[in-house]
Formats: sequence, C-alpha cells, structure tokens
Amino acid sequence: MDGWRDHARESILDVNDGIVSAAGIAEGFASAGAPLQRGADQLRAKPSLLEAEKANIEADPDGEFEELVEIYESKGLSSGLARQVAQELTEIDPVAHADVELHLDSIGSVKSSVYAAATAGLFYAAGAAIPLAAIKWLPEGQRVALTFAAVLVALGLTGWFASWLTGLPVLRLIRRNLLLGAATMAVGLLVGTVIAI
Repeated sequence: MDGWRDHARESILDVNDGIVSAAGIAEGFASAGAPLQRGADQLRAKPSLLEAEKANIEADPDGEFEELVEIYESKGLSSGLARQVAQELTEIDPVAHADVELHLDSIGSVKSSVYAAATAGLFYAAGAAIPLAAIKWLPEGQRVALTFAAVLVALGLTGWFASWLTGLPVLRLIRRNLLLGAATMAVGLLVGTVIAI
C-alpha cells in the first residue's frame, strides 16, 4: 500500500503540472484570440536538452570543455585529472559530457526510466486534457471564464487527493493549488490580452 501511495503522490504532481501549464497557455491563447494549434506548434519546435547541449558544444567547444573540467573539479578531482577525464570524454564523443552536465549518469536503469517517463507523461497529459478540452469545447463567449472555473475545480480535487495521500492539511494543499493555478491563468490571460491589443 505504501508503494502505491508513493507512486500516486508523484503522479498527482504530474497531473497538477499538466493542469496548470496547459491552463496558463490555453487561457493566454484564448484571450489573444489565437488558435491553440499555434501554441502546440511552438511547443513542438522547442529543442530537447540534448539537442541544445550539442548546439552549445558546436558554438563554443573550448568553453564547454572548460565547463566539463569545472564539473569534475567540483566533484573532487584534481585539476590535472579533471582535465584528463574531460579530454578523454571529448575524444570519445564530443557530446559524451552531456551525460555529466545534464545529470543523465544518475538516472538509473533504462527500464525504470522508461516506466517513470511514461507514467509522468500519461499523468501530465491527463491533467493537461482538462483545460484543453474545456477551452476547445465550451461556448466561445464563456470559454475563458468556464475554463478558469473548471481548472480551479480540478485543482481543488487534486489538492484534496494529495492531502489524502500525504496526511498534510487539506485546506493548505487546496489553497496552494488554487492560488498557483489562478495566478498562472491570470498571467496567461494578461499576456494574451496584451498580445491581442
């Protein structure tokens, strides 16, 4: 039972993240009068961390090499040994040090990483589906207000569920979720309104 609660605690955070981030984006696009597809296209165009690191290495190989040396020095290696390790890694594969810089070396087994990523992605998507469905299918004249309300109800429920899982005070978790969600959507609305002007 404790293992289930641990996984559920992690998953409820992913649901919250999905709800809040999608709600902020959706409210912003709706208030700007822009179609949601434009936001989805922009999110897909964002490079991955590894691609960004490859670009950094190509743009400034010496700077990235020195950064790698500093990482190994901060782990306790002498300057000479840190430089030697960085040199060996760079000769094998110039991007190999991305493992160290992005902390990919501490992720764990592939099987557990794939499971964790798939679970997080599914729960994030489940959370994101709430505001996206609301903003797409609610009546256009009331879309923003009703989506705002639907998101706050969903965040209240996830706050209650998180309280049940953790034993933390229910009002504190619900209040936190509602305040953060409302603030995120308010910023999205404000940015969307300013862009629409």
